[in-house]
Amino acid sequence: MNIRILKTIEGAKEAEGLTVIIDVFRAFSLECYLFAAGARRIYPVGDPEEARALASAHTDCILVGEEGDVKSPGCSYGDSPWQTGAGEVAGRHYDGRPDVFTADNILAGLAVGPEGPFIPRRHKGFDGTPGCAAVPGLFSEKDFIHLTGTGSSGILEAEAAGADEIIGASLVNAEAVAKYILARNPRSVSLVAMGKDGLENAKEDSLCAKYIESLLTGSAIMGEDALPRIFRTKIFSSDQIQLIADALLTDGGEAFFNPDPEWQEVYPREDFFLSTACDLFDFVIRISRDEKGILYAEPVSPAERSPGFFQHPAGTPYP
Repeated sequence: MNIRILKTIEGAKEAEGLTVIIDVFRAFSLECYLFAAGARRIYPVGDPEEARALASAHTDCILVGEEGDVKSPGCSYGDSPWQTGAGEVAGRHYDGRPDVFTADNILAGLAVGPEGPFIPRRHKGFDGTPGCAAVPGLFSEKDFIHLTGTGSSGILEAEAAGADEIIGASLVNAEAVAKYILARNPRSVSLVAMGKDGLENAKEDSLCAKYIESLLTGSAIMGEDALPRIFRTKIFSSDQIQLIADALLTDGGEAFFNPDPEWQEVYPREDFFLSTACDLFDFVIRISRDEKGILYAEPVSPAERSPGFFQHPAGTPYP
């Protein structure tokens, strides 16, 4: 299996084989929570006018997404798993208002490391809070139209490049993606870290790509483009992914901790925790086209491709 890590829209143009489009903050994190909350299909669209026209023609669909870093006109929700209500943090649900907090209590309850705060949450031996979860049944059998410029651009570029199959990924379903890839056993795998607006590297997307690679190959996670500054060594095992992801709080996820209430309307701090809850979901997001040629996403379990356990290349079976 030939595995390549590619970056941004330019990287998507070089995709081949089974292609994974990665957008942690927040397109594919949001879609994972929507599917876990019962959504049936999500139609990713990059152009705002096209998205609104599609929503007008399909009034039973819920339109979500952002435009210029704010909720797009006509959308019921922005690009936020917290504000859609599909995700909860430490048992709390969104109540329709942004959190109001001051600089003094932004970091309340957070552990503090050598270069800043982070919360080690439970993942393969790590314990902590806050816990994150999806709200089951909230959007049961609902279809969504998702206005997402970065995610849609990556999908379209990979499709144009001739990718054999396209799936979406975030940290919240990264291990499921690795299991899916192992079950498919393709000759080529392209892990595309879309980055900020598809134009520049984003540490959270690179980390997700390298985590998936480590699960596929048994190699360590390394590289300054993926690891937060808080860590002095550059080599980690995949079992430590949650610890690494939590440290993004001060090195990649700072936008979610601006206390301005107007900012919190767009980037609520809860979205950071929801987007970095590693391996919360056991499905992948598979991208297909319907009978009219319209792109849509749906959840697929790795078990649908191969029953039983999944054998890690290093010889250790997944549970």
